[in-house]
Amino acid sequence: MKLIALFALFFPIGAFAHDLAPIDKPELATVLGLLNELATTPQASDQPYIVRIYAAPTSVGECGGTVASCPDVRLFVTASYGDLGETPVLYQLPTQKGWFKGWSSPVTGQIRMASFIVRTTLPETNIDIAARKAWQPQEYRVLVSPESASYVQR
Repeated sequence: MKLIALFALFFPIGAFAHDLAPIDKPELATVLGLLNELATTPQASDQPYIVRIYAAPTSVGECGGTVASCPDVRLFVTASYGDLGETPVLYQLPTQKGWFKGWSSPVTGQIRMASFIVRTTLPETNIDIAARKAWQPQEYRVLVSPESASYVQR
């Protein structure tokens, strides 16, 4: 009787369970399953657009001593005006081993651009000391708007 009462609590009379079929899109499943939001434009920011920065490893795995053995990470950036019904624009930077973010001053010109700096990073574990010392981080200054985006690698 307790089982019936518990079932009735979670499944009201007249409700039927429906099976969900898995979606056969491995790349999309990997991106969404591993997606991590690194940053979003702060509310009190002087950035001219709503910008969100996401990192998504290309696979689940650990480093095996060398930098090359570490999974690559994709960096996705969306930009929008924040209008109702608007679809944000999606950009992607080249894959790297990891990312760190920081906002910089927006750029004004013919098109106002939101601006941020991203720097590649390595995972904290499972990389040989010699491989870690030999690795050089790369820095990107990214300018983004709903109309266009660009980056400069430093």
